[in-house]
Order: sequence, then C-alpha cells, then structure tokens
Amino acid sequence: MVKTSQHDNTHHRWVARSIGLCMAALIGLGAAAVHAANEITISEQQAASVGIEAEPLADQPTTRGTVFPARVSIPPHQIYVVSAAIAAKVDSLEVDKDQSVSSGEVLARLNSPTLIRAQSEFLQAVTQERFLQETLAREQSLSSDRTVSLKQMQATRNEHAQATASVAERRQILRDYGMSDETIGNLVSSRIFDSKTVINSPINGVVLDILIAPGQRIEAQAPLIKVASLTPLWLEIQVPAQRAARFRLGIPVEVSGYGVTAHVIAVGTSAGMATQAVTVRAEVSDGAAGLKPGQFVEVLVKFQNEDGKTWSIRPEAIVRRGKDAFVFVKTLTGFRVQAVTVVEETREAALITGPLRGDESVAVRGLVALKGAWQGLGGSQ
Repeated sequence: MVKTSQHDNTHHRWVARSIGLCMAALIGLGAAAVHAANEITISEQQAASVGIEAEPLADQPTTRGTVFPARVSIPPHQIYVVSAAIAAKVDSLEVDKDQSVSSGEVLARLNSPTLIRAQSEFLQAVTQERFLQETLAREQSLSSDRTVSLKQMQATRNEHAQATASVAERRQILRDYGMSDETIGNLVSSRIFDSKTVINSPINGVVLDILIAPGQRIEAQAPLIKVASLTPLWLEIQVPAQRAARFRLGIPVEVSGYGVTAHVIAVGTSAGMATQAVTVRAEVSDGAAGLKPGQFVEVLVKFQNEDGKTWSIRPEAIVRRGKDAFVFVKTLTGFRVQAVTVVEETREAALITGPLRGDESVAVRGLVALKGAWQGLGGSQ
C-alpha cells in the first residue's frame, strides 16, 4: 500500500482546485468565451484567482550560434604504434616527443644478437641457392648426352626452387628486423655480420609518445613509439541528450577563437552515465594545425532556425507536448498558446525563438491551470 504525505495531498488538491477554477472561469462565467483551441479567454481577476502570473520576454541579442564544449582528438586510424620485430637493446633515440617526422625517418637504433643469427641463416640460404643453381646449370648441359637423367635434373630443379623460396623468406625476415635492401646487399657481398638495426617512422606525422629509453632491453613486438598524423582532427562535442536530435550530418561547427570550421560526421546514439551528454563528432581538416590533441575548446553551432531573434524566459514557462514546446502568451483577453523552439536551456533560463514580436509577456506561474484549460478546449492530442 502506497502512503501519501499530507504535503502531496495538499498539492494535489491545489492542482485540482486550480484547474477547476480555471475551467469554471472559462465555461461557467458568461463573460468568458473561447475563440479557438489555442486561445484561452480569461479576465485578470480570474487569472489571479488561480495563481496565474506573467512576465515579459527578455530580449537577447542575435547569437552567432549555440555554444558547446568539445575536446580535440586524433582519429584512431591515424595513430600508429611502432614496435620492434626482434628482441633487442635500445642503443639510442633519434626523436623527441611532439617532434615532426617523415615517412622512413629513423626513430630509434637497436642492437640485437638475434639479428646476427638471422643474417647467418640468410647467408646460408644464399649459398645453398647458388650451389643448387650451379648444379642445375651443369646437369642441364650434360642432359643432351644423357650423362644426367631427366629424373635427377628434375629433383635438382625442385631443390633449387625450394632454396630460392628460402632466400626470399629469410630476406623478408631481415627486412622485418629493420634492414634495408641496400644493407642486405652489402651483407651478401661483404659477408660481415652487424647486430645493429633501426626503427623507422611508417608515416609523415608527429611523435605522440616514447615508451622506451636508451639502454633498455625490449622483447619482440614490444611497443616502442607512437606516431600519428594530425590531419584531419576530430572534435568530440558534448551535447545534452535533449539537444542531440537537432544535429545533422554535414552541418558546420565553428571552433571559437580559432577561425576553424569543422563538419559533423557522426551523432552518438547513447548518453554518458555521469554527464548524460551525447557525443557529436565533427571533423576538421583546414586549420587543424592550430589545434592540439587533448585540448578543450568551445564550438559554435548555428542551427537552421536560429537566424531570427531569441528571448530568455524561465524554464518553467515552457510547456512540452512530445517533442514540441509551447508558451502561454498574454493577450488582451487572456492567453494564447504559442509554439516555440528551445535553443538552449539551463536550470536558470531557457533561450527560445519563434514568431514573437518581443514585447509580449508569457505565463510563468499557474501553468497547471492553463494547460488543463488548453487540453480541455482541444489542445490535447
């Protein structure tokens, strides 16, 4: 069984009394009349008796747009984590954090005994391939007088093909370990092993983070350095859940103080548990160099219906019906129900726009009675 407090009972009685008095004022009194479903005729005395009060609109200057907080971020597909394909010791770092780098530029120099073993295995494969190539050539020259059987020559041909494949495989391993084709060619000609290798940048970008230090020993596939391309950048805009529906793909977003314009590329489908905000993502290409990843900025968004004037009213003056918003505008004979668009809303004030002159007053108290009268006269769906 649900218990109701004396305060709740008093409130419910007051609401019922307010609606009843207003309806009585509209229907029961001969002086009152209804001209349309959105026109409520009521005298000053009748309005006062049910606690209806009105306040004038507060004119606001035409705004450049609605302000939202945003955070600058790097698209995940533009971030590269450079790792070592081989266990090694870090000999030196060639770059610093936040440094711009070019594709192929040396980021770090490594020293690895494992590289010596890989070079040895590669040279063995090269020697074996050359030996089988010479053997196959000799057998082909002797095959005309049947000194070498076709079966023997075919077997040598198969062994040579396998040796060629082994050379290609071990050459690729050396490339993965950081050796260039030129360095590999020098190894073949000089037969001198070298345990040193380098880590190169995969892209033109900026060093985001360095995860190693000189003298440190690293395991194979360990992350070493993060490199990212900073064009384009994303703006992660935090939008109150009730405002997110106004965003559309492609609408422009201006970054305050930077003269940079982005365009919306995605609108979130869920709100954060703590903030109850929806993330709207915008992409900025031109002028992205002036922004810093991780930076907090303000963005201006101008929606299509924000070209006219706006007015400030109390949030409690707004009546909602589904997604639509209305206010009760004071007239000479009572109040008129007027549809408006809520541009921005906080606990202290709401910014609205609509077909208003600006010299009107809107009801701020007694809305329960007015809403009840409106619905009773055809305002409900």
